[in-house]
Amino acid sequence: MKGTKRFLIKSGTGSTLSEADSDYTIVVDDYRTETETEGGRLIKYKKKVLNDLFGHSPPPTVTALVELALGTYAADRLVKRGPTGAKDDGEEMLKSRQIQILYPVVDVEKWQPLESELNHAVSFISRDNFQYRFIDAIDADQSIDESDGRNRDQLPEPDSVALFSGGLDSLGGRFHLADEGHNPHFVSVDHGRNVGHLVRNFDHLFDGNLTSVGVDEEFSAYEDTQFTRSFMYFAFAAAVAVALDVDDIYVPENGVLSRFSSLESGWTTTRTVHPLFVKSLNRIFEELFPDRKVEITNPFLGYTKKEVVDCIPNKEDIFFTRTCPHPRELSQGKNADGHPYNCGECIPCLIRIIGLVNSEHNIQPDELMLDKNHLLNFDFSTVGVENIAQSEQGRQSSLSVFLLGLNAHLSFAYRIQTSTQKELVSSHPELLDPDILGLYERFSREIFRTVKFFATENPTLEDYVTEFLSLENKELASLKQ
Repeated sequence: MKGTKRFLIKSGTGSTLSEADSDYTIVVDDYRTETETEGGRLIKYKKKVLNDLFGHSPPPTVTALVELALGTYAADRLVKRGPTGAKDDGEEMLKSRQIQILYPVVDVEKWQPLESELNHAVSFISRDNFQYRFIDAIDADQSIDESDGRNRDQLPEPDSVALFSGGLDSLGGRFHLADEGHNPHFVSVDHGRNVGHLVRNFDHLFDGNLTSVGVDEEFSAYEDTQFTRSFMYFAFAAAVAVALDVDDIYVPENGVLSRFSSLESGWTTTRTVHPLFVKSLNRIFEELFPDRKVEITNPFLGYTKKEVVDCIPNKEDIFFTRTCPHPRELSQGKNADGHPYNCGECIPCLIRIIGLVNSEHNIQPDELMLDKNHLLNFDFSTVGVENIAQSEQGRQSSLSVFLLGLNAHLSFAYRIQTSTQKELVSSHPELLDPDILGLYERFSREIFRTVKFFATENPTLEDYVTEFLSLENKELASLKQ
């Protein structure tokens, strides 16, 4: 296939498999190993963390799942997408890629039937065309790495596993799950971007009941979207669940971001916890672990971001979270109090702003920790076609992206409030479900409350929204808020 990038994933450097059928080799190995890859791309993780939880090396299926996800993430980072531009008349904001992955596994008869499901699942979240092929790892290293298992012995008895990233949703999940009577063990994947630092801000909430797995890319990455990262997160969560002999995996993410019905196709937005991806991965887990019922659940699938933030009892904890996936593009990382900044321009930041200003915590504009607060400071009277149509290439965070995202959400919210369910379902079939429709009705009210909130200080915003939606005089005030 023209333009296809072919990768061979190797576990460590002991394999003698021929690389003739691949363009590149990705080596997945332990942090502790001095690895010579001879031109291969190396990604390392802290195997000892899993060894300690199991008391020995994880079962082959668990290791294969984790290292397949790591290799997929590395391939994702190594293949640059084509030129990107602002979405205009349905044009894609990013280019899809063709990526083939060859992976030798011990129990190949278990993995080969999953190729089609994996192709679908990973292609869906990455917006690419991933193709997997599993072959027999006839020379696989079957040695057992013994561990004393001390980490597991020191853990409270959990009933589940939950992911924690240091963002608003995972922080809300920490409190929501406790309120629901769950006692999860939390898992964090530290793959850079200050994730480790963010998580350490909340050590006081976990009392040691959190496992952090370090991942290190020892190669030069060419692509920054990282849409496959959730496959890596979920694989580590499944590994910890098997080690702790629990089945339930909780991945907290608000329903607006999870479903993304508020944006048309073509946006450079994540599908990391989309219900379709979660469903596919649960089917894969069912086949990989037939004696268990390992299952991912999003406890916030029916929640807006505002409703997630309301689950957090302490306002001060909110300021230590980061939602923005673009910390390297910020002009400043954190303030004097150690509170991290968010860019304020990307779609996740827009959803964060809406959630915070609508929450019960009475958060003011100067408390939003934004590198750029366009809703407050931008002169919307200057907006023209040139402001929106020329997005800076290769970026997911810019004024153009912010304006496009704002427009898309304003249009969606207005349609939700002024259309019948029958009219809405013609373009968004999922809105036939009353729970999903109710989610977006609440979200639409939050969007217009946000406009009112900032328009008090920035009247050009209200004028812009009125003109953009072609509203009559004072019609904006009549919309549900």
